[in-house]
Amino acid sequence: MTKLRQGLLLLTLLIFKGGRYQQQNRHDDGGGGIMLHLFQPVLSFVPPINTVHPPIKSISGNPCKRFCTKIHNAKQERENCEFELQELRVQFQSFLKQSIRPKMLPRQKRQEIERYLGKICRNCPSPIGLKSMADDSARVLYGNWTLVFASENASLGDLPRDSTVQVSIYPHFKCDFKIQFDKSLGLKSLTAKSSYIVDSSPMNAGRVTIIYQDIVFDLFGIKSLPLGFFGLLKGRATFIETIWFDGKLWFERGYNNDGVEYYNVYIKD
Repeated sequence: MTKLRQGLLLLTLLIFKGGRYQQQNRHDDGGGGIMLHLFQPVLSFVPPINTVHPPIKSISGNPCKRFCTKIHNAKQERENCEFELQELRVQFQSFLKQSIRPKMLPRQKRQEIERYLGKICRNCPSPIGLKSMADDSARVLYGNWTLVFASENASLGDLPRDSTVQVSIYPHFKCDFKIQFDKSLGLKSLTAKSSYIVDSSPMNAGRVTIIYQDIVFDLFGIKSLPLGFFGLLKGRATFIETIWFDGKLWFERGYNNDGVEYYNVYIKD
């Protein structure tokens, strides 16, 4: 404790005890007056209520001011992208219910969604910190996630028109990476039984690495038959480069081989 704080505590104690002594002895002949007289020099140091203090000058280098400004700006940015978030939530739920696959979206709609995603990722911090996604054995990822949007220049944007991707995340770092087909003759799905890793390093926080183990397929209703050709993929990995995550929506942002930015969006079923 600093000397200044010690002095202030001692001063407060003296004033408090003096006041009690005065109250207890106010009928005593002159006792209260003597105590009040003794403490008069101490009380003279207490400024009157109406004392006007000079205003504190505002300086741009004040760390408190910078901190408060940063909080205000962050709040304003979140409010500014709330419209885009609400729009995307409504549209993605509609896509899911109507089985509208990413490849079915017209270019104008894709561009609109990309603008919304860009604004959110630039201005609205991820509600769940990307580093914390790995906490508690990546529990925040458990569940089924369906791809509802893919930029045209993303690798997943090359999927057949009637197909989409579903990622099922399980405990113990196991997952299924499944491509589902709605209208393909006979072939209903391809599933890569996989393991996964969630990166919590500062450089790649939130990156999910999916490592293929076994490839199985559902053909004419016969499920989980191994597909020998895709066995060549065993041990290969794919990545989900997380940029924004709130437990219900999962945004991925990356760059293709030409350096063009793309987005993929998964929604939790």
